[in-house]
Amino acid sequence: MRSLVSSRAAAAAVCAALVLGTAGTAVATTAHETPAGVGADVARAPIADAEALKQQTQTLTSLSGAITPVTELLTAVLEADNGQIAAADVQKHQAAIKKALDAVKNTAQANPAKPADPAGNAGNANPVNAVGADHKAPAAADVTAQAVASVQKATDALLKATTTKDATAVATQSKAVVTSLVNLTTTVVMNGSLPAPNLPGLPELPKLPGAEAPAPAPELPGVPSTPKLP
Repeated sequence: MRSLVSSRAAAAAVCAALVLGTAGTAVATTAHETPAGVGADVARAPIADAEALKQQTQTLTSLSGAITPVTELLTAVLEADNGQIAAADVQKHQAAIKKALDAVKNTAQANPAKPADPAGNAGNANPVNAVGADHKAPAAADVTAQAVASVQKATDALLKATTTKDATAVATQSKAVVTSLVNLTTTVVMNGSLPAPNLPGLPELPKLPGAEAPAPAPELPGVPSTPKLP
């Protein structure tokens, strides 16, 4: 059963990706709160790149929504005796996964690669770049659709394996599901609809063929030094 234990550890690692969706939701919620003492005119001021940021939030939400039902399936299978789950649970997992994966695919098609402008120059966009992004967007959406189909295929194979009473087959298919989920996560991050990561030490993020290069994440402003008293 060592292979099952390894698969369970891999599934637990993928669960960490849920933090991505949770963080996006928290940011969206905080953005709507009006600080105390701020006037009505200031509170109604438009947020730079608000539309692009909303699309990025939708992308993160759909991704986290897809990760959850897949990892729930993995957890149920890996904790079951010989990886066997009830027929009713099989149907429940199938329905939840299909609904979540459809949301990812639909979001990728509705929100083509269009990274936010970190400098807040939404009104000064280069029309040549805009045309290029629209032209290239379908290629990135196609790759996302392929990644979605891969997760669907892998989870279907895992659910089928749960009926064979073959623990080795369950472990093999569980690994395939984890890999397909990592592929999907990577595809969504690389398709150009999200900003590039900026944590020091991370390698430069490649991009999918035909995807707009992700905009670099804005740097946080430094804290000004306190002037000395005369």
